Amino acid sequence: MALNKAILQEDGVTTNYHRILFLQTTVNRQNSIAVLSYVSEEARRNSTNGARPYAAAVTYECPYDENMTIESAYDYLKTLPEFEGAEDVYENSSEEDVPTEEEQITDIQE
Repeated sequence: MALNKAILQEDGVTTNYHRILFLQTTVNRQNSIAVLSYVSEEARRNSTNGARPYAAAVTYECPYDENMTIESAYDYLKTLPEFEGAEDVYENSSEEDVPTEEEQITDIQE
C-alpha cells in the first residue's frame, strides 16, 4: 500500500507516491512512521530494479499506540495536513484481496 498526493518537498521537488518505510514503537512514549516519497509510482517500481530514483525520507512522530499497524499508520498519516485528501494506492491488484490482520484472526477463531 502507499498514498497518492502531490507534496512539495523542502528541496523543491514534487513527490506523488508515498510509502511507509518502517514503523517504530518506543514503548510508552511514541510511534515513529518513516515515509519514503517518490516522484511517481513508476519511480518506486524502478527502485526495485536497481535504479536509484529521487526519494525523500521523512519521519513523522505520533502519540504512542501499542496496537499501531502499518494500515493504521497510513490512516494516521491521512490525518496530517500534508496528506489531507491522499488516496490509497495498492502496489498490485492482489493486495486488495489480502485479508486484514483482524479478518485473519476472525477466520482462525471461527
